Amino acid sequence: MMNAPINGTDMHYEDAGSGMPLLLLHGLGLNCTIWNPLVSLFAGQARFITPDLRGHGQTALGSGDGTLEQFADDLAALCDFLKLDRVVLAGHSMGGYIALAFLERHPERLSGLAVVATNARADSAEKRRERLDEATQVLAQGSQVTAKSLGPKLSPDAQANVRYAAMIAECPPEGLANVQRAIALRPARLGLLSELAVPLLVIRGEKDAIAPAEAAAEMAEAAPQGCLVSLPEVGHMPMLEAPLTLGALLLTLKWKR
Repeated sequence: MMNAPINGTDMHYEDAGSGMPLLLLHGLGLNCTIWNPLVSLFAGQARFITPDLRGHGQTALGSGDGTLEQFADDLAALCDFLKLDRVVLAGHSMGGYIALAFLERHPERLSGLAVVATNARADSAEKRRERLDEATQVLAQGSQVTAKSLGPKLSPDAQANVRYAAMIAECPPEGLANVQRAIALRPARLGLLSELAVPLLVIRGEKDAIAPAEAAAEMAEAAPQGCLVSLPEVGHMPMLEAPLTLGALLLTLKWKR
């Protein structure tokens, strides 16, 4: 088990392979094991660092304000701990929101950026209220609230969704509610991409019922070195639905070194 003392918590992370460092961020209610199929396929070709984000998996919520900005600063501190000046950063769904916050706060630490099944928009007022209400329900009733609301939307494969929902249900309620509030209050960050000095890879499954297609397209169009890849027959979980394709995309893109 690998842990790093990071900003008031002990961050659990996995570290596999060698070479170009890729820092992979999981989504809401999930944990670092969501990347295992991809890492097992490509560990001989790069170094994969997969943390349990604050309040998820084996990383406690700890102290601090619990914002996406704090999550981004946690990642910078993890890079310091691992003595990594720069990384390729890939964020899935919620992890994409955190990756964009990292871009805003620590752009000099990036060799490349990949955002998977996510968007750079702020929530609408209605969506913000829904997230905040659900955060309150999670604290009162447990993480199964989000498992039930989100689980059926994650993949075209109903049986796989049962497994994904079970993982969300195991997320500590305090951590899940915290990050739902943080996501609800996030600002739009699309404007950041126009000044992005490294390549941007935007990946979306064509059957994703959560991340809008137009939001993916606008991110790729906004970045000087942006590239949009749509994955046929894939939903919101490409690291599990298409790990071979996703891993190859991350490795074959020519990142700025």
